[in-house]
Amino acid sequence: METSPTSGLETQVHQQLRDCSQIFLALADPIRQDIIMMLTKHDTLNVAQIVERSPMSRSAISHHLKILRQADLISSNKVATEIFYSLDIENPVSLLKAFIETTERIIELKSISEAE
Repeated sequence: METSPTSGLETQVHQQLRDCSQIFLALADPIRQDIIMMLTKHDTLNVAQIVERSPMSRSAISHHLKILRQADLISSNKVATEIFYSLDIENPVSLLKAFIETTERIIELKSISEAE
């Protein structure tokens, strides 16, 4: 039985897709996108500062921050009684890059295979 040259890569890309699912979920929402953009302009912001810049309630912002934290897109740092949030996207970007690179390799191998 002949296996496809891409079968191992397809298994790999499937796992990478699963690994990126929290990132995709977090990035899919416009409010979370707005929070990320705020954090690109400011090193750190607390919930009150984010609420000031958003039409959302404090509880809604807290919910969105939780999802962003779960996706490892932001980090939090407690100073006295305040929690400050900052962008922390190195690991998620690495996961997304790996997914894209594997996908590109599959496309490349399939086009080579089709040309033969």
